[in-house]
Amino acid sequence: MGATVTRPLTEPGTASDGRSGRAHRVLAAAAGPVLILACVLFALRGFVFQDRLTQAHPDILTFWLPRFSFLGRSLADGHIPLWNPFEMAGARYAADPQGGWLYLAPMALFSTLSPAAAMRAFIVVNPMLAGLGLFAFLRIERLSRFGATLGGLSLAMLMATSEIAVSMPFAGSLAWTTVTLVGAAGYRRASRWSRRFAWLALGGLGWSQVATAHLSHGLVVCTVLVTAYLAAGAVTDVRSGSSGWLQALAHATLFLIALPLLSLAVLIPRMDALQGSSLAAGYDRLGDALGTLGGGGESIQANGVWAGWPFAFGATPGAYAGAAILLGVPLALRARRYRNLMWAFGGALVVTWVGMLDAVVTNSFVRALVLKVPFGDVYLHNPGRMRYLAVIAIPVLGAIGIQGLRDEPMPARRATRWLGAGALLWLGVPMAMRAYPVHYVFLALALIAAGFALHALATRRSTWAWAAVATVLVIELVGSALWSHATPFGDTVRTGLEGGEHPNLVPQPLPLPEVDAAAFTAPTAFVAGLKASQERYLTWAPPAAFFEKGYLFMQSEPDWPALAMERGSLFGVQDVLGYNPVQLPRYWDYLRARTDLPVFYNAAVIDVPTALDVGLLGIRFLIIPTGITSPLPGTIVDQGQGYDLIELDEASQRASVIPAWTVVGSKTSALETVLSPGFDPATHAVLESDPGLIQVPGSVPGSATTTETEPESIAVDVEAGAPSIVVVRSSYDEGWTAEVDGTSTQVLPADGFLLGVAVDTGTHQVRLTYRDPSVGRGLAAGIVAWTALVVAAAAAAVMERRRSRAALPTGPPGPTSDDGDR
Repeated sequence: MGATVTRPLTEPGTASDGRSGRAHRVLAAAAGPVLILACVLFALRGFVFQDRLTQAHPDILTFWLPRFSFLGRSLADGHIPLWNPFEMAGARYAADPQGGWLYLAPMALFSTLSPAAAMRAFIVVNPMLAGLGLFAFLRIERLSRFGATLGGLSLAMLMATSEIAVSMPFAGSLAWTTVTLVGAAGYRRASRWSRRFAWLALGGLGWSQVATAHLSHGLVVCTVLVTAYLAAGAVTDVRSGSSGWLQALAHATLFLIALPLLSLAVLIPRMDALQGSSLAAGYDRLGDALGTLGGGGESIQANGVWAGWPFAFGATPGAYAGAAILLGVPLALRARRYRNLMWAFGGALVVTWVGMLDAVVTNSFVRALVLKVPFGDVYLHNPGRMRYLAVIAIPVLGAIGIQGLRDEPMPARRATRWLGAGALLWLGVPMAMRAYPVHYVFLALALIAAGFALHALATRRSTWAWAAVATVLVIELVGSALWSHATPFGDTVRTGLEGGEHPNLVPQPLPLPEVDAAAFTAPTAFVAGLKASQERYLTWAPPAAFFEKGYLFMQSEPDWPALAMERGSLFGVQDVLGYNPVQLPRYWDYLRARTDLPVFYNAAVIDVPTALDVGLLGIRFLIIPTGITSPLPGTIVDQGQGYDLIELDEASQRASVIPAWTVVGSKTSALETVLSPGFDPATHAVLESDPGLIQVPGSVPGSATTTETEPESIAVDVEAGAPSIVVVRSSYDEGWTAEVDGTSTQVLPADGFLLGVAVDTGTHQVRLTYRDPSVGRGLAAGIVAWTALVVAAAAAAVMERRRSRAALPTGPPGPTSDDGDR
């Protein structure tokens, strides 16, 4: 009789082996994302580990930081910033397409961190999100962890090593485009509607954030890529037999229709603001009169983009994709498993390339046709911006091409021919086109290393070959970052492929940040005094005052005390100028009608201030460089840091009580009257409709005391010796309402672009309140859309659970009572 062997319930080592296996899987899954994050942190280490900002893109210091700071302060106080009184004599804010309302990252960062820390974090977050988003998208599309990592890393470093990282509209739109693609990929591959709706929610969130980042080119790029992906995926599904034509078309259409519906909270106020802005007639009209007396510089680009621009992704320093990825791009043609991705992203890239050719953009028939398309002028305004599509398309194509080598190996000679053709494309063609060799030396060396690694991957399919490809890509991308960091600030990099007198340049390298963020965000001279007085100021600093872009490039430290370029929004002091492509049209018209200076479409500048400017805009203080004679009489009340603060002798009140007025038929006539010689805004008002009062000839102006309790509320205590018009010197917008002694009354456009309220003789309290119904309508519509999606997802989940239970097999019958008795 044999001995009985008793085994323990768990053999030695089994539990620990299981834990070890799980740990190994977790590490393997996290390795790619961690590598992407680590490389971005290295490339942007100046923003991460130092309190530094940059002038590499002019809008960082003069637009995004100040305006998002205002947004963050408002949100931290529990207030939705509908109106910004600190720029352009007051301007619409929450509905502004680039104001940041409902843009998750800046809302979260600027309401919780200091302005400088928030700006630095925002710069770093976008490349990280883009790389992780593309990694997730490629993983859903069945690429290996290695392949997905290569694609995500290339995209993240394309951004982090170039000025793309600090071009905030495009950095944000690229990042959230990858999130939208993740939602589209999950939606397409989901087998249950409950899951499909969840992926649809992610896609809708991503698309809405692209709309907040860049409502024009960025949103077009995102929509083109998502549409191309869904269309190619639908064709693939139909050809494979997994779906019918109608079903595939319906699924793709539902996703695309849902994107704007789930973004109504973003779209409704922004579209309303655009229709009521200086851009309402389109970029193609900004150089014309736009229905009034104003005019501006050329706003439609006269040329296309040089044909060799895709080869710039192999040039250093700058937006460098990596030799391994570039060699993988032509290999995407043979990656049969990912044919849908090749057609989607490759097709979109080719169409974009053709659409930006100089011969296409400058063709009179094409231009006329595009201008007939709604918002077509946005494309012609700067067709080069469509190149950002390639920033995503090239890493995707390169990743699937490399994955195809692993999935479909080939003989050594054939692999050599494919890789040689890729090297010839990315290096030989630019050299034949007489590109500057210095910018392609790095690529030439990297092609050798990447070629050997990819050749090994194609012929041996070993794990070490994958690791070798990844190592080469990391080394060359980090090297590209170092070269970008060493590039002196202000140096312009050209590849030698550019053509024309004013070509679209490649994304420039991003040097290490050089601006002391704490110093930039510290209040300079005059801030405390202006804040305490709540009076309005005007900066006049020649020769920048005579520049068509105004004070855009006054960004060095000696210029900061001038408080130009949105520093009013940064510190909460009231400026009459500013910088914004979306301006209130009446304000926009006045600034351009009063001067022959061809002011750029997004600038606000007064070349030589006059008494009329002071009277109309409610200016009390002038800031000018020390040593320059003031163009208007006044007294120096403060000096500091190279500037004088001058209190004007004929300073204007923020509100005037005027007993004499003229009624004209239009805002054009109003501006003509205001600009006519001898007009005095302190004693006479110009209206565009009858105020319902009878003038008393010879009456003297009354008095007014103005208090602004919050940005959207202005209280004016009025003493009127006769029927009068209270002219409040803030920019007119239809969102303003008024009450006189608690009774609602009409707000009248006064002097062409200001606020007017009619009052009778006596003492009155006038209260002006700004409300933006489009913001509320957007929120309401968004809540309805998202609620409908949640309800649909919940209903789908309940129905799926019921079907699952109904499909469960029934077990054998149990014993009966008779059986128990036997």
